[in-house]
Amino acid sequence: MTTTITPSLTEQQIADFHEDGYLIVRNVLSSKEADELRRVVQKEVKRDAYPSSLTYPEPAKYTVSGNRLAAPGLTAIAEHPTVIGAVESVLDQPAHLTAYVAYLRTPGDKGSGAHCDYKRWRPVGSSMNWVFAIIPLTDFNAKYGPFLVSPKSHKLTQVIDKDTHILDLNRPHAEQLAPFIDPELKAGDLLVVNEHVWHKAPPGATTEDRCGIFNKYCAVNAPPAAGYYPYNPAALDALSDDSKRLIPVCFDKPITTTRLLIEDTSAQESKFLLHRDAETAGWELPGGEGWEEEKLVGWDIGARIGSLQEITKTQLGLDVPWMSYIEDVESENGICRIYGFSDENLDLNTLADNGYDWFTKSELQKRLGESDAICRTVDTWQHADIIRGKGKACHQMRHQFE
Repeated sequence: MTTTITPSLTEQQIADFHEDGYLIVRNVLSSKEADELRRVVQKEVKRDAYPSSLTYPEPAKYTVSGNRLAAPGLTAIAEHPTVIGAVESVLDQPAHLTAYVAYLRTPGDKGSGAHCDYKRWRPVGSSMNWVFAIIPLTDFNAKYGPFLVSPKSHKLTQVIDKDTHILDLNRPHAEQLAPFIDPELKAGDLLVVNEHVWHKAPPGATTEDRCGIFNKYCAVNAPPAAGYYPYNPAALDALSDDSKRLIPVCFDKPITTTRLLIEDTSAQESKFLLHRDAETAGWELPGGEGWEEEKLVGWDIGARIGSLQEITKTQLGLDVPWMSYIEDVESENGICRIYGFSDENLDLNTLADNGYDWFTKSELQKRLGESDAICRTVDTWQHADIIRGKGKACHQMRHQFE
């Protein structure tokens, strides 16, 4: 089903967002609504928050995220019509909720330094077109701690070659940032922020908790390169029927395996590398049992790039510097998360060994049938309307956008 969007912002508001990198919509929540939601978040933090090593109220930043959107009192903000309308207006696409996040900072927390949240290795931050939807539940001021933005800093990050299938970005330099400003956010306001805008959150001077919603939404045609955060059926069911479209992937099985579609682009017609299973004699993509990225990811689960890099190195002797999420396929034993990688400089003869061979798309369709899962994966990978970026593993993060 195709979803159309009805922009809720004026053309001038949308133009201002693209120029400055952020947009403010005042009084989206009433004072009563903001206060009630803040109390729910505080209750959830006291009950169970990330990281689990913390004990409220020791000085720290506590996170209530992901499938916790199904908790009583937390769902409505994810599908708030004003929020969704603003988000989809600036994305110019229907949206997927890539991250449901409530942050609570207790007194004594040191805040955060300047950074942007485009992160190639995280499901929540690796889309090529996503935005923050920030709603303070306490004032973000000198008392609680402001949220500062560097106007136009999103323009420091540019696509290197817009004609390539998988897009790459240059790395911005912090010394080029414009001075940070305070949007003077009040409880209940909405701040929509471009993914590449630099921001920081200095500590406050209050004896009360600082609290806010920091949800992230991506355009449906720009999936996260690291893969989507996997929502469970409870999270999906908590949303209204009209808003279930916001959930990108939903399953109650674990991600158990991960595979890589390797594309050779040296010839006019691409070729893809498959392996013949010795027991079944069937063809499959390289890969196997995967494992979760842990370092520098935390609650944001779903990335399998690091494990798949190790697997392809072992199986093929191939160093894969990046990969981009394609889809999730359900099996009896769990979910298989599939990524793609393309290169025009692969050693085809060396890789076509030990049961591996190369096939064009037409050869795959003839051999496997057009309805075969691998053929459908190739179709998805080559879909011209999908905007893809290069995902990386956590251990590569020092070269990225920290």
